[in-house]
Amino acid sequence: MIKLWAVAAKELRQIGRDPLFWRAARNNVLLPLASVAVELVVGLALALFLSLRFRGRGILRAAVVLPFALPEIVVLTVMRFVFVPRGYANAALVALGLPALDWLQPGSALAWCTVVAVDAWHVTPVVFLILLAALAGIPEEVREAAQLDGAGAWARLRLITLPLLRPALIAALLLRGVDALRIFATPLVLTGVEGVPVLSSYAYHQWSDYGSDTAAAAAAVSLAALSVALCVPLLRLREAS
Repeated sequence: MIKLWAVAAKELRQIGRDPLFWRAARNNVLLPLASVAVELVVGLALALFLSLRFRGRGILRAAVVLPFALPEIVVLTVMRFVFVPRGYANAALVALGLPALDWLQPGSALAWCTVVAVDAWHVTPVVFLILLAALAGIPEEVREAAQLDGAGAWARLRLITLPLLRPALIAALLLRGVDALRIFATPLVLTGVEGVPVLSSYAYHQWSDYGSDTAAAAAAVSLAALSVALCVPLLRLREAS
């Protein structure tokens, strides 16, 4: 047991000298934060809009949920075709008279934002469904009474809808916050191992490219420790609600 801990400590010190490891650790915090923030804002906006009654609402709801129904590998394969240099995104920019962009250039801010956008697009339907179900549970009489009292749309949203949605918002934040820490395939498929690294892809890199099981295990342990450290505040927030 002492020998095992000595090996683990040695590997942790070794990967701690690797700049790629620290990039991966930083991204494993910032990517989930950015992705979940986008998902909450967009998911709430879509839920509020698609809770209204209008013709074609069912079709739009199905279209919003569709990205989550697709297998992840299908989504990422399609997105590579969209964002490669000769992909559909640049074709649209050129058609509008704008310069083409290198969406997936390793290490660039644009690649980082592209990863966030793709991850959020794929998983926002989860947040949307949670909030849409919560909106359906709000009695219509409450909003009608507020409207009769002279409250405008913004006042009803701020003073009635959002407070009543608080448990659902916290549940969505907890669910997606915990799940987002496991991000792996999206940055790996879109940008490669060193483009936008995260701890899981770094562990895979150590195992598959260098054959270092101990370094991969050390990176995995680091991810587990980071996940626990970030999830504890979320769990406390849930208990406080």
